[in-house]
Amino acid sequence: MSFELLKKEIIDVGLCQGCGLCTGSCKHIEMEVLRPILKDYCILERDGQDCGKCYQSCPQVIQKKFKQKQPKAIYSLRSKNPEILTKAANGGVVTTLAKNLLDNQSLAKIIMVQDFNEKPQADIVTDPDEVVKKAGVVYGRSGVLEKLVEVVGETFEPIGIVGVPCEMRGAAELEEEMNREILKIGLFCNSQMQTEQTDKGIVCSPCCSGCPSGVNAQGYISLIRQGQYQDAVDLIRESNPLPSICGRICTNECEHGCTLIGDDHPVAIRELKKFVTEWEIEQAKKNSAKGKRNIKKGAKKVAIIGSGPAGLTAAYFLRRIGYAPTIFEKSDQTGGMLRFGVPQFRLPNYVLDYDVQNIQNSGVEIILNKPLGPEMTIEDLKNDGFEAIFIATGQYKLRTLHLEGEDLPNVHVAITFLMDRKYRYWENKEEFKGKTLGIIGGGPVAIDVAQTALRLGATKVHLVDIMTEGQLELVLKDIPENEIDYMQYHFTTSTSRITQNNEGKLMLNCYKIEWGTPDENGKRPLNKIEDSDYEIPIDSIVIAVGQAVDFDQIDVATDNKLEKERNKIKINEVTFETNIPGVFAGGDIINNSKAVAIAAIAHGKEAAISIDKFLKGEDLIAGRYKQDKMFFTGPKKSPKDYSPKPGNLEEATEEIQWSFEEIDQMFNEDMALKEARRCLSCNHFCSHCQDFPAIYSDLTAGEVGSQKGYTTVVVWTDKGKEIVESAIKNGLFEEGEVNEGELNKAINLKSKRELLTFEKTPRQQILDYITIQGQSTISDLAKQLDIEPKKVRYEALRLAQLMQIEMKVDPDMDEPLFTLICD
Repeated sequence: MSFELLKKEIIDVGLCQGCGLCTGSCKHIEMEVLRPILKDYCILERDGQDCGKCYQSCPQVIQKKFKQKQPKAIYSLRSKNPEILTKAANGGVVTTLAKNLLDNQSLAKIIMVQDFNEKPQADIVTDPDEVVKKAGVVYGRSGVLEKLVEVVGETFEPIGIVGVPCEMRGAAELEEEMNREILKIGLFCNSQMQTEQTDKGIVCSPCCSGCPSGVNAQGYISLIRQGQYQDAVDLIRESNPLPSICGRICTNECEHGCTLIGDDHPVAIRELKKFVTEWEIEQAKKNSAKGKRNIKKGAKKVAIIGSGPAGLTAAYFLRRIGYAPTIFEKSDQTGGMLRFGVPQFRLPNYVLDYDVQNIQNSGVEIILNKPLGPEMTIEDLKNDGFEAIFIATGQYKLRTLHLEGEDLPNVHVAITFLMDRKYRYWENKEEFKGKTLGIIGGGPVAIDVAQTALRLGATKVHLVDIMTEGQLELVLKDIPENEIDYMQYHFTTSTSRITQNNEGKLMLNCYKIEWGTPDENGKRPLNKIEDSDYEIPIDSIVIAVGQAVDFDQIDVATDNKLEKERNKIKINEVTFETNIPGVFAGGDIINNSKAVAIAAIAHGKEAAISIDKFLKGEDLIAGRYKQDKMFFTGPKKSPKDYSPKPGNLEEATEEIQWSFEEIDQMFNEDMALKEARRCLSCNHFCSHCQDFPAIYSDLTAGEVGSQKGYTTVVVWTDKGKEIVESAIKNGLFEEGEVNEGELNKAINLKSKRELLTFEKTPRQQILDYITIQGQSTISDLAKQLDIEPKKVRYEALRLAQLMQIEMKVDPDMDEPLFTLICD
């Protein structure tokens, strides 16, 4: 049972959770980028010395079948410490208990995960104030058991540890082996166990949790690592029917929470998606086209208005569960803003066409040139047998700042500028030759405009935006280095008007601003800096400040009954239903929309769930909750690090004669496999483990079973109960109500999973065979177990030396007998 076996069965297949117990157990092992590695050699492999400590102590190897265990008590608690509550995910119980136990010297040291520059890291804490100061971190790979081994070996003072169930199991084994008393405070396995996926017993990795559509990135990266490319694409489509598109333009929020950040660059998840979907497209060219699936007679009809990402997704998932969705598209092409607003060099048409064709092949019908309006109203659709309707028409109405001079020649609005140059004038490669372009706005659409202008000959692009450089970091980092040199950003700058000088040159009249203090509603005023006015001479100007919803036709089609908020459709943010029963909406058209493709995909997916429930007469909201972070709001700040990309095309930039070919390169197979191997497969093992409530701890804490702002605490030992009761008595907590039904549901769901089984080592196979079948010879063992005789002899003799079996020599036999030792 060498390190090689641990590497083969645990580390290389993504089961290692980075607890560090193996590194604490063996001086020849160390952690490198959150994985155990040999720093020199394994004594079993080099010297033949019996060991196997790293393998035998691994919590993932010594997993145990879940046993129903009656808790001593269950509480719902909330800390009374306001400083702790500002950092706590829920009730702040663990932080409060840890601080209290150090304060009253019940513990001399406690090993727990602390926040070090927003990175979870195991620490040996002795100062009660440090517990609070570094609290609030999202739990991740941290090496807590490595630290525990270190502390156990150097002190006999009372110690404690905080960790997830598998770490508690490892701590309990260590406690027994070292004959030491260790206070074990467990955390519910994946305490955020309140999503549709986790209700099914599936535990998400951080990347999966960060994806608005819930794509299992860890799962498909693992399949890529194994060379199972088609399976990888199929897994993506379980949650996202537009994988090829997202491989190009997704905002890749999945990467922002990658566990590797702080130790290495995050995994390039979007690039791996791009690689594997492009592989599928190439395979499709070699194979015959798939036929369109037929819809069963009697399937209920659903109308989808708009063929953008939200509409396509809703139709796809509705078709999968047996409905007959029809998409009505007002234009002559599918894709919505993906088709008309995103330049070819970012999203080639063949990529969009491929994903749309797959959706059509699933049985979705698409009717072009059919707008919602007076010729096709909601009532018309209902009369035609459509029992539910999903509106996802996007935003196409031009939006400007109503500045003086917007009507001057050569002043454009972004959406028409992009659409015209993508489908009408893109062959005029010298339209802006030698000219300077000014853009009011600095977001993603403004960058699309700037890059398009450069490809049409512009020598300089000025971008004016009220945002700071830090606020636009996510936009700036996606601009290729060989292009940003031709763009000049004017941060924290506003435009007052557009004028024209005597020579016919346009002038952007600007001034610098500073952000004021937020008011009671959180809104920050923009204050002009005195004497900061200046002009930028420009040949052409593009206003890129977003679009608005055109309600003229929609109001006619809905008989003005659709409720709006801030000039967008108002919906129930859990179900996506409008105020009109049976009419749903999603994508950019709804209030508080995130306005990115992956969020629109998530809207369509969620709306399909609601429509299914509506048509079945079920409660639309039961068991669901509003998912703010994923569906409606963008990242609050830029990530600490960015994933490696395969570099941009190094075309000739000296003369700025760039083509409209795709700008980004992609991983080749070797690069993709190398990148996939960097993935730690976070929580892969958690999808098999049965222990949700950490039954090997003294007490366990998590949010399941309590109302928002409170923590559920399950006590398993008398020691744990004494600690909690004392803290309550001393006024550290206020108590709430426990929902034991919800808690038991989570426990039962996880306890029913199948345990992962590992292939037995030759030594274990020999011992098991002798235990079950009785005494045996080397020849018989080699034959029955299909193991080389030389290996059987070595392992049998080692078992005899370890006093696990005994060897008997009979003069009448050609070889010795091995049998169990009888007391």
